[in-house]
Amino acid sequence: MLDVRGGIYRYYVLGLLMVIYAFNFLDRQIITILAPSLKADLGLTDAQLGLLFGTAFALFYALFGIPLSKLADGWHRVKTISLGLSFWSGMTALSGFSANFAQLGTARVGVGIGEASASPAAYSLLQDYFPRERRATALAFYSSGIYIGVGASLILGGAVIAYWDTHYTEATRPLGLAGWQATFLAFGIPGLLLALLLLLTVREPARGAMDGIAGQGDPAPFRSVGREFAAMFPPFSMIGLARSASRKPLVRNLAAFVVIIGAAVLAIAWTDGMLPAHRRSPLTSVGGITVTTNVIQWIAVAIGAYCSLSWLQSIRLRDRPTSALIGNRTFAMLSVGGGLMSFSSYGLSPFLYLYAVQTFGVGPEAGYSLGWILAVAGGLGTVAGGVFGDRARRAHPAGRLYVVIAAASLAAFALVLMMTTSSLSIFYLALGITNFLQIMWLGPIAASCQDLVLPRMRGAATAVFFLGTNIIGLGLGPYVVGLISDVSGDLRFAMLSVLFVLPVTLALFILASRSFPAMEASAMERARAAGEPV
Repeated sequence: MLDVRGGIYRYYVLGLLMVIYAFNFLDRQIITILAPSLKADLGLTDAQLGLLFGTAFALFYALFGIPLSKLADGWHRVKTISLGLSFWSGMTALSGFSANFAQLGTARVGVGIGEASASPAAYSLLQDYFPRERRATALAFYSSGIYIGVGASLILGGAVIAYWDTHYTEATRPLGLAGWQATFLAFGIPGLLLALLLLLTVREPARGAMDGIAGQGDPAPFRSVGREFAAMFPPFSMIGLARSASRKPLVRNLAAFVVIIGAAVLAIAWTDGMLPAHRRSPLTSVGGITVTTNVIQWIAVAIGAYCSLSWLQSIRLRDRPTSALIGNRTFAMLSVGGGLMSFSSYGLSPFLYLYAVQTFGVGPEAGYSLGWILAVAGGLGTVAGGVFGDRARRAHPAGRLYVVIAAASLAAFALVLMMTTSSLSIFYLALGITNFLQIMWLGPIAASCQDLVLPRMRGAATAVFFLGTNIIGLGLGPYVVGLISDVSGDLRFAMLSVLFVLPVTLALFILASRSFPAMEASAMERARAAGEPV
């Protein structure tokens, strides 16, 4: 096995993984810049665009991240990332040949599934390339790929469409492809080459060696993946629980299933009732029942909630050590707090360009300005969060959380300035500051979650962490802001509404900071007490 304790090779690996993560968000965010073209050529509605951008992607990304995390914990992590990157890049390229909403939606689901494989394996890989005291910085550099990808999707996507439209007519287009189709291909094909580069140049390090804890791979990792799927989705989840010695787990699972369905029905009725009939975005009709955007939204959230709870319940029964380390209040507070931070950033992101158009009268050229601001400020913010978090950790075990609390508080003031100014220049400046501060949480919280588990559990811990950021953040953020805008008719108020979750977010991080030092120090002891052979 490779010794990765010294040299610059580890930084090459980090840089390559960051680029791959940028492609993750490049392919994820492409719908934003292509929306006008998709509406014109495929006849998509705003509701359908919203489903393509947020809920459907978030659901499959989050849920498939759980079983695929078993590959990160037990199989070859470099191969896992390479295969996942190849799959989602291929699906992005295939999106360019879509002729209707169903075909494009299927391709987008494929993108979500492929992307779900990357981060659990990348997080686990970086733990074995960098020592504990540098991990927040490493994860922050890796996470800076988020905003590099988001910015590049606006800048490069707009450039491809502009070039295509100015150099070709409908009669002279290569292969008859429209600008939006060429953009999907231009974004997807390079990812296939990047996957090959990763496979050929990155070596698999010894699992757990950096921490002095020997980690063993899973002798049957794909069987473990299938087991995780069965633990999540009904009726297999219920059949598995029915085989347990006690009936209590099955009863609790069925009760949760009924409660979640009831909550979804009430949420559909409530949100549909808030909107006039012409703004409910009907998609189709099933058995005489109109399927609206709200129906799809809350069914997706219900599926995500049930599958997540069912999986966590199964972990409690079959892997007590992992359950002991990720099923405690401290880990939960970090994951939910991170999800609420994502709620704010994802809630704002789809509407920034629209707000600038409505408020300042900007044109398409604003996409370049917004892209550069998001890329530079977001990238620097993720790195700064990791660097300052690691320095604060040397002063106090919970120092990373104190950095996050300070950054989240300051971001609120910058957001208010951004949404209340009448100057476009100040809006851009405040957006950069808001974005810089709002993303500083990612490296410190991700590293803190990793510090609470043993090496073999890192992939599972990452999957749980991403449940919060994707189901709460991407699954709810854009939808809630859009719904409030539809109901109130005030986009500014809707975007400012993300501040409503700030008190809860700060309370979770403050409470977590009090228990984190003891939970981190006792991780090995608690795992051993739960049956871990260490």
